[in-house]
Amino acid sequence: MSKKLILVLFILSYQCQIQEKKTETAVIETPIYDEWAGLSESDPLHKNEMDLSWNKLTNTRDTITQYLKGKDYHPNVKTVVYPFSGIDVLNLFSFYPQCERYILFGLEDPGYPNSYNTLSEKEKLIVKQGIRNLSDHLAGRNYFTYRKMKEETKKKELNGAYPVFVAFLRRMGKDILDSKEEVIVGKGITYRGFTLSLYDTKLKKEETLTYFKIFLIGNEGNPGDGLYEYFSDLTNVGIFTKSAEYLFHGEKRKSIRDLLLKNAEFVVQDESGFPIRFFPEDNWKRSIFGRYEKSWNLSGAVIPETQPELKSLSESTNDSILPFPFGYGYLGTKDNRQSAVLVFSKK
Repeated sequence: MSKKLILVLFILSYQCQIQEKKTETAVIETPIYDEWAGLSESDPLHKNEMDLSWNKLTNTRDTITQYLKGKDYHPNVKTVVYPFSGIDVLNLFSFYPQCERYILFGLEDPGYPNSYNTLSEKEKLIVKQGIRNLSDHLAGRNYFTYRKMKEETKKKELNGAYPVFVAFLRRMGKDILDSKEEVIVGKGITYRGFTLSLYDTKLKKEETLTYFKIFLIGNEGNPGDGLYEYFSDLTNVGIFTKSAEYLFHGEKRKSIRDLLLKNAEFVVQDESGFPIRFFPEDNWKRSIFGRYEKSWNLSGAVIPETQPELKSLSESTNDSILPFPFGYGYLGTKDNRQSAVLVFSKK
């Protein structure tokens, strides 16, 4: 038997093993996943428009990947948590490509399980319109606004974030092997979500992505509330957050902030995430990619803390301008002059 034939048989065997790991539901719904993603020929308009936005998004992802290769950047963690994530999987996987477990939470309803097969053709068009609207929205600024996400995911046809997550993940080359409902039960409250079992066809690895709808009012993160137990059990943790409206500034969300940072070993964020005072030089290696000039007073958002230490770090680093937009610095300048990626690695 020739080496070439052996290689072909090995590849086919491996692909069959991956296929066997899919649940019956995942196998049945794969054509739906590809329809949502615009990867099938069933809806040429949807496919063409998704192609346009994902050409931009893929360029941004590739730019981030190449940029990080030139930096001292080593996020060697197995689990990454993304607070206030929305449906921003593209940035998450760009900065943490090698993790095994991804946990996100935001304000959007999970929307799982979906009932796409029961919809009329007109209703299905509304679902796909919502997916590409959010795809265009992300491609234009590299972050979501809560208003836009709410506008689209609250539509009864879309019914939550699940179809958008799946469409984006398929566009990123990830197979959906399985999906299931997730819950975190606390005192008088249940946080609902879902977990997707994935196989990355480019990196040749299995991973899971979990999303919860969690609205933080300020008293979360204490023993017995469900969130404390869930996040306390995580080990070898990285955190990613951006465009977070300064929700961890001040003391209103102190308990959940402390909980998330308790087991964190590597943190990637913009300046609207955790204030730099939580990463003292004695305990953390602190890096800044790009340039920090100031924080932004956003309408209806938490007033950001003054961070002269962050300003000093930026000035002493004197890094070049980022080749991609990151965070709210894009708001005032419409370019990347005030975009900065903050990287904190535990010593």
